[in-house]
Amino acid sequence: MEPLPRILKSPPSSCTDLLIDFFALLDIRYIFGVPGGNIDPLCHRLAQRASENIPKWVLTRSEAGAAYMADGYFRETGKIGVCGTTSGPGATNLLTPIANAYVDNIPVLAITAQTPISTFGRGAMQETSGAGIDSMLMFESCTRYNSLVSHPDQLIHKLHLALSNALGLTPGPVHLSIPSDILTMPISATFNDYPYINRPMEATPDKQQLNQLKNLIQGTSKAVFALGPGAEEAMSYILKIAEAYNWPIVTFPMSRGLINAQHPLYRGVFGTAGHESARVALSRESAPLIFVVGTDLDETATCGWDGSTLLTSRMIHVSSNPEQLSRSYMARLNILGSPRLVFSALFKELKVPKRSTRMLTPVKMKSLDKPGNFSVMHWDDCITDASPLNPRQVFTYISSQIPATTRVYVDTGNSFYWSTHYWMQNIPDSTTHNLVNISMGFASMGWAIGAAIGCKFGHGDVPVICITGDGAVLMSSLEFTVARENHLNVVFIVMNNGSLGTIRHGQKLRGFEDTANALPEVNFALMGKALGIESYRIIDMEQLRDIDWSAILNQRDPVLLDMVINGDIAPPIGQRINTLGQGQPKNL
Repeated sequence: MEPLPRILKSPPSSCTDLLIDFFALLDIRYIFGVPGGNIDPLCHRLAQRASENIPKWVLTRSEAGAAYMADGYFRETGKIGVCGTTSGPGATNLLTPIANAYVDNIPVLAITAQTPISTFGRGAMQETSGAGIDSMLMFESCTRYNSLVSHPDQLIHKLHLALSNALGLTPGPVHLSIPSDILTMPISATFNDYPYINRPMEATPDKQQLNQLKNLIQGTSKAVFALGPGAEEAMSYILKIAEAYNWPIVTFPMSRGLINAQHPLYRGVFGTAGHESARVALSRESAPLIFVVGTDLDETATCGWDGSTLLTSRMIHVSSNPEQLSRSYMARLNILGSPRLVFSALFKELKVPKRSTRMLTPVKMKSLDKPGNFSVMHWDDCITDASPLNPRQVFTYISSQIPATTRVYVDTGNSFYWSTHYWMQNIPDSTTHNLVNISMGFASMGWAIGAAIGCKFGHGDVPVICITGDGAVLMSSLEFTVARENHLNVVFIVMNNGSLGTIRHGQKLRGFEDTANALPEVNFALMGKALGIESYRIIDMEQLRDIDWSAILNQRDPVLLDMVINGDIAPPIGQRINTLGQGQPKNL
């Protein structure tokens, strides 16, 4: 990318111009947010300069939706997502999605306004300056960088610091709070001739450690790859190495979208709602060495910190993120380095042969065939029609029908558990992108709705599905209208079981009272139509089979599918119940 002075026609005249120019330079196309009195100077200047090639302000229905869209924008494009809000409740409404991005290591820049500096401490409307409510203090523990801009000439320096922290080795959200009078002030600072890069930092691996890793690979005949989200850009090299040595591969719930379900070496998901075949593949008998790539080893990824599989001295952990490596203190070897750089170097050093014809042959699996490479619970439910719909069959069937490159965003709750176990997408071997996105670290309900829309803003030509539950829709459904207004073809699938299903089944398995989990009966297809969205109510498999997935994933506008499912069917939540430490879970 060229240095800024060669791009800009003239130096910025105010802080708002500097912000706009900075985002344009980084090819950031959108700022997601809800305006208000103290952020209006930025919106005003964006409108004045609308004829230029600058970011567009996307009016969301809530500040939380704005941050979730910025999250999804990064996941699809790899460029930092930006959201903007006014002070007071505008800022505090960002806290949950920013905390969610922090746990998932997603770079998001949150810009919140403040009341004018001259009014600090005087009780201005929506003041969060610290004299009473302190928004800076609130963001301190869920951001990688958090600062108040108290002088115009601080802005360019703090933008650089925010970007560097957001895209650093421990990536995540950052926050700048700017008083409204600062936004309008003239600025004397100018852009420096820096090489501006809006991509996450890559750590160069140590050559001695690479040699150790090479020797470990050459010295063992049996090993397993366990792939986290951080492995996505290294997938082409990892697959070639695994195929050359005939080593199995497992993924974690949040990296399910890295490999074709039909790949002959794939043994399923290890972790919450995962597959027994993955646990067996990681056992001491099956795997003297486990190559763990790019994961934070949290509860979801480790099946409740199971010490008999991953968390042993058999583990070799490769990650760009030193915080992730700090959790693998029991590993035989921890390598701080970009997985892409590590495995591309290994591929050359090991002189990996081309994969054989045998290894190129995928597992033969039609939509109604039981997988032969990994285990699936309750398979008969996946192939037996029922009304109301059986969610096991719904997830198995839809995942076998959609185009291979479909981006899938799955919300917190039952949808997460079912998709982890029953999603069987035919993901291309050439992918360097995690196509199935799940956010179960902070686990915010409604995340997938905003994130799927943000993904579509980032890449309008790819098919995008959002799978969510009725509880999340009742929280966040008005964001659907952002997709409609901007002609974004996201297919929203609502798993409608009339309850907070994970809560309901969790209470039952823990021996608790069945309470505070029932939701009103809602026809979400009618609700979608009221919002101006093409909507359908699906009550049986005949209707589901009538859907032309290629057509609805390639039309101009969003579609809503209200799936009426059997609420009595429990998701695979046994491990989660065990981790909560109360009651004895039944065999799910």
